[in-house]
This record gives sequence, structure tokens and C-alpha cells, in this order.
Amino acid sequence: MRINITNHLTCPTCRIKFLFSIHKKTKERIIEGELKCEKCGKKFYIKNEIACFASCSKKQFEKDAQKLRKVTTEQEIPQKWMRFFSKQELAALKREWNFLLSVIKKDKSTIHLDFATGTGRFLRNIIPKTKGEIVALDNGYSTCQELQYFLKKIKQYNRVSIICADARQMPFRNGIFNSVSSWHGPDEPKMKNAIKEAKRVLKKEGYFAASGIHYQKRSESFLRAKKHGIGFLTKEMTVQTLRAANFRKIEYKVFYKGRWHEKGDYLPIFNDLYIIYAVRGKK
Repeated sequence: MRINITNHLTCPTCRIKFLFSIHKKTKERIIEGELKCEKCGKKFYIKNEIACFASCSKKQFEKDAQKLRKVTTEQEIPQKWMRFFSKQELAALKREWNFLLSVIKKDKSTIHLDFATGTGRFLRNIIPKTKGEIVALDNGYSTCQELQYFLKKIKQYNRVSIICADARQMPFRNGIFNSVSSWHGPDEPKMKNAIKEAKRVLKKEGYFAASGIHYQKRSESFLRAKKHGIGFLTKEMTVQTLRAANFRKIEYKVFYKGRWHEKGDYLPIFNDLYIIYAVRGKK
């Protein structure tokens, strides 16, 4: 984690700053360290340059590592994942990404947050769009480790700090980010709290943008998503969530409509109609 990001961290429960113990560092990064909340005394750790506010199990990492590395080396680094998309789908994806990227400022003084980052497919497009700091947040330590490996391999790690934490309880001070994005983060269960958190950590006049998948009402995918508490199922629900968080200038766009052609996926279910959308709002 880059040293200048430490000033923006707080205890995710108390919202109080930390006492830092740095065990190993370079000129620009903390490699190993400890963060202790001044109020509740809870401790969190920086491991291998990643600030960990969620489970950082070495056993889980070893379990996931081989599978993640295969995806990174075979698909993400050479961008061969694109062969699974039709020309129409790729054109829609480009429009979707451009919509999300529009909230990011070029200035060196800015800080951008991307949550539910995964292994970096969308993050790869954020980095050239700004000269400022970038914080990538994901809830899986294995995924965070693989994200770090990916960024180093494509030589794009320099301005990125990786945080392992739940987006629904972000470990950041109020009003520090100029912009916040999430590519398909709203597809995860109970993400309304993450939208509220995005609003909290944004600076005044800052923008939030996210994209996700809608399912046709009463379809198998719709019912399965509803069962797991995924609330972003219709345009009305999506816009209502941003309004409930008091975002202004809310924009909603649909980028693709089609039927899911991959068999064996839990969501969406094969042959169900799905809609790719993106939404944007201003604090």
C-alpha cells in the first residue's frame, strides 16, 4: 500500500483513525505493518503491501492461487477473454466502460476508488485515465494477491494501493475520493450498503458510477438473484437505491440486451434474458 493512503484509513467499525506500526517499507510503500484502532483497540494488518480488513487466510489463498493464476496468465494479461464475446457484446462493453470512466479526473491531485475490483479487467482501463492515486478494494485476499501480480506483470502497479475489505463497510474517512466506480459490483448480494458507503467516502461534487446485470422479471435468474438478496434487478430498483443514498443528477443507461449463452453458470442461468446497465450519480 502506498504510504500516502494511510492517512485516509479508519477503523471500519468506529470510524476512528489508526495507530500505525510499520514493520517493513520502501520509500513509497508499506510492505508489512499493523493498524490499531485508537478507540476499540482492534488490530488490522498490512501483508505483502495489502491492507487487510477482511479474512487474509493463507490456507484460502493457497487453495485459490492456482485457479486464479491460470485465469490471469491465460486470459487477463494477453486479454484473450475477448474471444468469448461477440462483436456486438464487445462494442456494448466499450460503451459501458466509457460511461464508467467518464467520472474519473485526470489531475494528479485526485484519488479514485474502484470497489469489487476482482482480478483487474476493468481496473486496467482506469489507470491510463488519471495521473492521480487509485485505490482498488476487494473482499477476497486471494483475489487481491492475484490483482497485485497482474498489475506488476502489465507494469501498471505504480499508483495503485490494494485494500482487502468489504465494500459495505469501507475502512476510509468521509469525503476523501474524487470519484468511485464499480464494474458489476452491484451484482453482489446486499450491495445497497456499498452504494451508501460510496456516497460517504466521496468528496462533495464527486461522482459515483457502477454497472451490473438486470434479469427479466419472473425468470429463473430473477428468482435466484432475489433469493440471495441481490436488489439490482430492475431500472426502478437501481435508480431508487441511488436516490435513497441522496445522489443527484442520476443517469441510467442500458448497453446490452441478450440471452446468456454460457452453460453451468449460477447467474445468469443459461438462455435467460439479461440486460447490462450502468448508472451514475453526483454527491
